[in-house]
Amino acid sequence: MARVTAISSLGWAHYTLYEALPRMAAMGFRRIEIASFFSYCFHFNSGSPRPRELRRMLDELRLVPVCLNYCGGFYEARRPEDARRYVDDMRRKIEQLPEVSIPMMTMQGFGMRGTGGDWKRPLTNCLRVWNRLGKIGAKHGVKMLLEVPHLYHTYSDAERALWIFERLESPNVGALVDTTHWHATGYDAAEFFSLLGDRLWHVHLRDARANSRSRDGTGYDLELTPGRGDVDFRGFAAALDVVGYDADVSLEFEYRDMDLDSIEKEFGRGMRYLRRCGWELPVAVDPAAHRGSTRSKIEFRRR
Repeated sequence: MARVTAISSLGWAHYTLYEALPRMAAMGFRRIEIASFFSYCFHFNSGSPRPRELRRMLDELRLVPVCLNYCGGFYEARRPEDARRYVDDMRRKIEQLPEVSIPMMTMQGFGMRGTGGDWKRPLTNCLRVWNRLGKIGAKHGVKMLLEVPHLYHTYSDAERALWIFERLESPNVGALVDTTHWHATGYDAAEFFSLLGDRLWHVHLRDARANSRSRDGTGYDLELTPGRGDVDFRGFAAALDVVGYDADVSLEFEYRDMDLDSIEKEFGRGMRYLRRCGWELPVAVDPAAHRGSTRSKIEFRRR
């Protein structure tokens, strides 16, 4: 059965890494993913913490970073000036990752949903940019990820996602799949994973359910604790097992405007549900213990 191996800082989206990292370590996780976006969850955008400080924090907590889920802004794939800006923004972030020993980074935000017309034209522009970033990442020892399909981006279904990976030239670009986007788009997981082949490098777990009045306009709530939505986690795990997936799987639960103890309770609830669905958790993680008030002896202050 598929295994959970890591936890994402996105669970603490409205807090800082100074607060999130000790909580993640105290829950028993050693492998962690960092989320950082331009509009919220400012965990590793710029300045606080800086790469050297983040490396120190991770070392003190004995945490191993597996990925940076990063979005520096929204860029229109049809505009050459946006492509140049996107590459420059992503390059600056890629250059920081070796100092922190972060081995992978997502390429979010280029080619947005709702561009209209022929979807192959903007995706062709995207391919040129992603191949270029794949080379830049390889130069710095960083693997690059595309989260596919993704309801917010031009590659919003399995057909478009496979079209991309059939044409990508850089061997340094792989696929990240997410249970919420799988549920919302309804693709055949086992077939999709098989067609991705050795390009499937990372997995996110969280729950979703249909909601015609969703705040993001996708028709789905995509930020739910497992067990509060309709995702078939058993079926998703079985599809991963079919293709022999053995890389990292991150709990990418997402909470906003929630106090720290409530966040921990939601993580405990979600992990207990996943365990009932057959998912294995790291040995040091006891979901029954996470019912609020987990504390770490280590506290960080901004420097």
